[in-house]
Amino acid sequence: MPNDMTPKAVVPPLIVTVFLLLGACASAPPSRAPLEAAGSEIASARSAGAQDYAPVELGRAMQWLGAADAAFARREYDAAGRNAEQAVLDAQLARFRSMAATAREQVRTRSEENARLRRELLGEGGSR
Repeated sequence: MPNDMTPKAVVPPLIVTVFLLLGACASAPPSRAPLEAAGSEIASARSAGAQDYAPVELGRAMQWLGAADAAFARREYDAAGRNAEQAVLDAQLARFRSMAATAREQVRTRSEENARLRRELLGEGGSR
Protein backbone atom coordinates (compact mmCIF):
# COMPACT_ATOMS: atom_id res chain seq x y z
CA MET A 1 0.00 0.00 0.00
CA PRO A 2 1.56 3.29 -1.08
CA ASN A 3 2.00 6.06 1.46
CA ASP A 4 -0.02 9.15 0.42
CA MET A 5 1.99 11.44 2.67
CA THR A 6 5.21 11.34 0.71
CA PRO A 7 7.18 14.58 0.64
CA LYS A 8 6.06 15.25 -2.95
CA ALA A 9 2.39 14.92 -1.95
CA VAL A 10 2.74 17.26 1.06
CA VAL A 11 4.68 20.12 -0.56
CA PRO A 12 2.00 21.51 -2.96
CA PRO A 13 -0.72 21.83 -0.27
CA LEU A 14 1.86 23.32 2.07
CA ILE A 15 2.85 25.93 -0.50
CA VAL A 16 -0.78 26.79 -1.14
CA THR A 17 -1.38 27.14 2.58
CA VAL A 18 1.65 29.43 2.99
CA PHE A 19 0.50 31.66 0.14
CA LEU A 20 -3.03 31.82 1.54
CA LEU A 21 -1.67 32.81 4.96
CA LEU A 22 0.55 35.46 3.42
CA GLY A 23 -2.39 36.78 1.46
CA ALA A 24 -4.48 36.95 4.62
CA CYS A 25 -1.72 38.87 6.38
CA ALA A 26 -1.55 41.47 3.65
CA SER A 27 -3.84 44.24 4.73
CA ALA A 28 -5.86 46.67 2.72
CA PRO A 29 -4.52 50.21 2.69
CA PRO A 30 -5.54 52.24 5.70
CA SER A 31 -8.56 54.43 5.57
CA ARG A 32 -8.33 57.99 4.31
CA ALA A 33 -10.36 59.05 7.36
CA PRO A 34 -7.52 61.08 8.94
CA LEU A 35 -7.09 63.01 5.70
CA GLU A 36 -10.83 63.55 5.44
CA ALA A 37 -10.89 64.77 9.05
CA ALA A 38 -8.13 67.25 8.24
CA GLY A 39 -10.09 68.47 5.22
CA SER A 40 -13.16 68.90 7.39
CA GLU A 41 -11.20 70.90 9.98
CA ILE A 42 -9.81 73.13 7.24
CA ALA A 43 -13.35 73.74 5.96
CA SER A 44 -14.45 74.63 9.51
CA ALA A 45 -11.55 77.05 9.83
CA ARG A 46 -12.52 78.69 6.55
CA SER A 47 -16.12 78.99 7.73
CA ALA A 48 -14.87 80.73 10.86
CA GLY A 49 -13.05 83.30 8.70
CA ALA A 50 -9.53 81.91 8.98
CA GLN A 51 -8.60 83.27 5.56
CA ASP A 52 -9.01 86.75 7.08
CA TYR A 53 -8.03 86.22 10.72
CA ALA A 54 -5.49 83.36 10.62
CA PRO A 55 -4.20 83.00 7.06
CA VAL A 56 -0.77 81.71 8.12
CA GLU A 57 -2.19 78.88 10.21
CA LEU A 58 -4.74 78.04 7.53
CA GLY A 59 -2.00 77.95 4.91
CA ARG A 60 0.10 75.65 7.07
CA ALA A 61 -2.86 73.32 7.57
CA MET A 62 -3.38 73.15 3.82
CA GLN A 63 0.31 72.42 3.27
CA TRP A 64 0.23 69.61 5.84
CA LEU A 65 -2.85 68.16 4.14
CA GLY A 66 -1.08 68.30 0.78
CA ALA A 67 1.89 66.49 2.31
CA ALA A 68 -0.46 63.91 3.81
CA ASP A 69 -2.10 63.31 0.44
CA ALA A 70 1.30 62.91 -1.22
CA ALA A 71 2.51 60.48 1.46
CA PHE A 72 -0.70 58.47 1.18
CA ALA A 73 -0.24 58.24 -2.60
CA ARG A 74 3.29 56.92 -1.99
CA ARG A 75 1.81 54.38 0.45
CA GLU A 76 3.69 55.95 3.34
CA TYR A 77 0.70 55.60 5.62
CA ASP A 78 2.45 56.47 8.89
CA ALA A 79 3.77 59.72 7.42
CA ALA A 80 0.36 60.44 5.92
CA GLY A 81 -1.27 59.98 9.32
CA ARG A 82 1.24 62.25 11.07
CA ASN A 83 0.86 64.94 8.41
CA ALA A 84 -2.92 64.72 8.61
CA GLU A 85 -2.77 65.08 12.41
CA GLN A 86 -0.61 68.19 12.04
CA ALA A 87 -3.06 69.57 9.47
CA VAL A 88 -5.90 69.05 11.96
CA LEU A 89 -3.99 70.87 14.70
CA ASP A 90 -3.10 73.84 12.49
CA ALA A 91 -6.66 74.04 11.16
CA GLN A 92 -8.03 74.00 14.70
CA LEU A 93 -5.59 76.74 15.70
CA ALA A 94 -6.71 78.79 12.71
CA ARG A 95 -10.37 78.26 13.64
CA PHE A 96 -9.83 79.18 17.30
CA ARG A 97 -7.85 82.30 16.38
CA SER A 98 -10.59 83.31 13.98
CA MET A 99 -13.26 82.76 16.61
CA ALA A 100 -11.27 84.87 19.09
CA ALA A 101 -10.80 87.65 16.56
CA THR A 102 -14.50 87.59 15.72
CA ALA A 103 -15.39 87.75 19.41
CA ARG A 104 -13.01 90.69 19.94
CA GLU A 105 -14.61 92.46 16.99
CA GLN A 106 -18.08 91.91 18.44
CA VAL A 107 -16.96 93.23 21.84
CA ARG A 108 -15.48 96.33 20.19
CA THR A 109 -18.65 96.93 18.18
CA ARG A 110 -20.89 96.53 21.24
CA SER A 111 -18.64 98.76 23.33
CA GLU A 112 -18.86 101.48 20.70
CA GLU A 113 -22.64 101.06 20.58
CA ASN A 114 -22.84 101.28 24.39
CA ALA A 115 -20.72 104.44 24.38
CA ARG A 116 -22.99 105.97 21.72
CA LEU A 117 -26.12 105.13 23.71
CA ARG A 118 -24.53 106.50 26.90
CA ARG A 119 -23.77 109.78 25.10
CA GLU A 120 -27.36 109.97 23.84
CA LEU A 121 -28.80 109.31 27.29
CA LEU A 122 -26.51 111.70 29.12
CA GLY A 123 -26.32 114.29 26.39
CA GLU A 124 -23.34 115.09 24.22
CA GLY A 125 -21.45 116.87 27.03
CA GLY A 126 -21.78 113.97 29.41
CA SER A 127 -23.78 115.95 32.03
CA ARG A 128 -27.44 116.88 32.45
